Amino acid sequence: MPEENQKPLTYSQLVEYTEKLLIPQLEEKLVNEREFNEFKDKIYKDIDSLIAKVDKLIQENKIRNYQEKKQKEFFAILVKSLKEHNILSQEQLEKIARLEIF
Repeated sequence: MPEENQKPLTYSQLVEYTEKLLIPQLEEKLVNEREFNEFKDKIYKDIDSLIAKVDKLIQENKIRNYQEKKQKEFFAILVKSLKEHNILSQEQLEKIARLEIF
């Protein structure tokens, strides 16, 4: 309950309070349009940089997968040939099979 000697706040007093105290405090804490645009531009540049890095990693991963696939095919042919011509012993073939490289 308001005290009896306290007067109600008038519109002009509210405007005066807002202009003197509230608006300056808000201006200190808020950014202006230029600052916001600079921040937004920085964020966009950072995102573009990340996208470029991710694209590069995706391409490197595709190349690595392709190379690994070809390498496995090569080793499969090589081991098959060594087995057919009795160049590897059964023990060596079993060791290669346990490696599970292809």
